[in-house]
Amino acid sequence: MYTGNKLIELLAKQQKNRRGQTELLRTGTFTIQWRTKVGSYPHPDGETIISAGEPCGHWKYDNTQKLNVGNNYQQFYTLPLYGYIPGSSIRGLVRAWAKKYPDKSQRMNELLGYQDNEKIVPGKIEFFDAYPQEASLLTLDIVNPQQEFQVFHKGQSTPLSFYTLGDGEDKISLTIGIRGIPNKATAQEVQEVWEWVEQALSLYGVGSRTASGYGAIKSNNQPKLKRPVDQSVKIFTFTLYSQGCYGANQSNSDVELRPSHWRGWLRSWVWRFLLGVMSQDNAKKTLGELLGNIDDNNGTSQQGCVRLELIKSSTFGDSSDDYPRFYTWKGKVKITAPKDILNKIILPIIKFAVSVGGLGRGWRRPLHIFQMNNGHNAARGCYLKLSHKAKSKTTGDFKTISYQLSPDKPETWSETYQKWLEAVQIKWSDRLTINANQNLEAEVFSPTTCSIYAVPGPDLNPIDESEQDWQNIRRNEETRGDGMNLIYKDKYKRKTDVGGNAGHGNAHCSWVSIRMSNTPHPTIDTDTQEIVCLFMGRQSSNSNHLRPQFLKDLSSILGSTFLFGLPT
Repeated sequence: MYTGNKLIELLAKQQKNRRGQTELLRTGTFTIQWRTKVGSYPHPDGETIISAGEPCGHWKYDNTQKLNVGNNYQQFYTLPLYGYIPGSSIRGLVRAWAKKYPDKSQRMNELLGYQDNEKIVPGKIEFFDAYPQEASLLTLDIVNPQQEFQVFHKGQSTPLSFYTLGDGEDKISLTIGIRGIPNKATAQEVQEVWEWVEQALSLYGVGSRTASGYGAIKSNNQPKLKRPVDQSVKIFTFTLYSQGCYGANQSNSDVELRPSHWRGWLRSWVWRFLLGVMSQDNAKKTLGELLGNIDDNNGTSQQGCVRLELIKSSTFGDSSDDYPRFYTWKGKVKITAPKDILNKIILPIIKFAVSVGGLGRGWRRPLHIFQMNNGHNAARGCYLKLSHKAKSKTTGDFKTISYQLSPDKPETWSETYQKWLEAVQIKWSDRLTINANQNLEAEVFSPTTCSIYAVPGPDLNPIDESEQDWQNIRRNEETRGDGMNLIYKDKYKRKTDVGGNAGHGNAHCSWVSIRMSNTPHPTIDTDTQEIVCLFMGRQSSNSNHLRPQFLKDLSSILGSTFLFGLPT
């Protein structure tokens, strides 16, 4: 029998029968939007992290070896534990929120208590464990850091298991409650703290990894949120057509676009940019300040100042009817950060990132049809579109426009980068070392370490966006433009120094990213263009290495337009 919320229900009846104490108990319904990771619990392998849970069964204990994600998916996709959020976690979150407001510090200590060395002053408010309104088993999740693989072209990391409250699909409603201690707290004080609870949880979520989209939670009361004055929010509307994105289950039938896909995408691009203007140590330090570090090899973690939240729409992971199958996700992504950091540091990087590549699996290639070795066709790559609301300079009205750099305005690419560089110089002048990583074999984004060209794309956009299917494709080649035709030449295809190699269990990233732009070519009769970004990875443009040869061939394509970086 599930008894999760019985305590709060009994207390509500008790308070109702006691004169003058009815308003000392406050409860409300909050809804977990995706997953949350709170607390810990032992797992059969003795190492995997598990959210707080109340036993409701048993499993066969075996700690002889650590289980990988595949083992856990087969044996322990769910655990016999009902998940909940400890009251101590909610209390800690409220304290952390209140500390952001200096005028609330003293009041927080009065109401929530504090510890000063050996002196402990109890508070006036109790926080209850928050249980789902319907029993919810803890579910397998995955963390798979990719930045070393994606940026430095090192070996892929080993995916790690952990367990969360929430399965990533269904939202979970739970009851959160607080109570003023009788004869110590007043109804007004309970109401004051309750408003803190609503603000803290709605703004920052609950549990760990909240900056990556975990723990996002909304109050059914929908309070008006009050952000710190230095915080700013940017909301993008996105559409992603993709070969597929996945979580713990890598099966083609179980696609999943996750907040962590967005977080990893942003983190890798920020690192590429920082490596272009700072030493590796300073770039890593700055990356941690912006996006946090889970573990810096010394058992410590660091909280970043940039937060991300994924908001789903009704179209989320829908499969195309046509073969080969591709998938469509639509929704919004919300990014929160200090105003100057968001507007001058993060947003320019996002504009470049969405202009030269995609998101998730296959992000370095536009969505196209590829014939595999067995002769079967498969969808490969992706097509990411971002848009935002911008105020018209002429009318003052807000309108939705695409958020990307145009291949028809080459000058805006260098101008955007230069403004970003000036903002970095102001913010971190003591950390700047331009061209410090000129000889680093990594994806470094700067005018001297990469090159971007626009070339003719497919005659038509291969995707019928109104139907979320392929256009009337007769040949696979019709889904590719001149950039893709170049990377698929035998000279570069599956060559780890340029085209990469995704097969045979020893994957290597390509040094080239290609994105389709739904912009007609100015001189060649095609409705699209392909934006090709080549990372040189310490190779000079005049060496005999394969990457400089690719750059030369790229610049020689009929109708190519130089946009940014090394011209040849």
